[in-house]
Amino acid sequence: MANSVPFRTTPQLGPQLDDVFTGLPYWDGGINTAATDVEPSYKLGNVEMGDDGGEYIWVQASANVAATATTGTQVTITFPAYTVATGAGGFYTPPGVAITSGQYFHVRRGAYNAVPA
Repeated sequence: MANSVPFRTTPQLGPQLDDVFTGLPYWDGGINTAATDVEPSYKLGNVEMGDDGGEYIWVQASANVAATATTGTQVTITFPAYTVATGAGGFYTPPGVAITSGQYFHVRRGAYNAVPA
């Protein structure tokens, strides 16, 4: 039976694979979260493996992305900034979640209801 909410199988400290954040997310207590901070403590481009066999990459939205119920919405990653916008890039946002420009989240390589490549 497929897990509807995949979780990380790697030991890194960071957000859940289906979380979406507005603002800079931090996971280590040594960093000041003042307004002068310019990047999250969990680095853009960080790659995680989920218990569903999927590969997940931490990104930031460069535009609004509409929600798609079962598969997530397909996006394209711009390297090396690790920003995403709607496109045919083969990566998908969390299913059923509308993303607004500037939010941080994981994208999955391949649709959420597909077998990992």
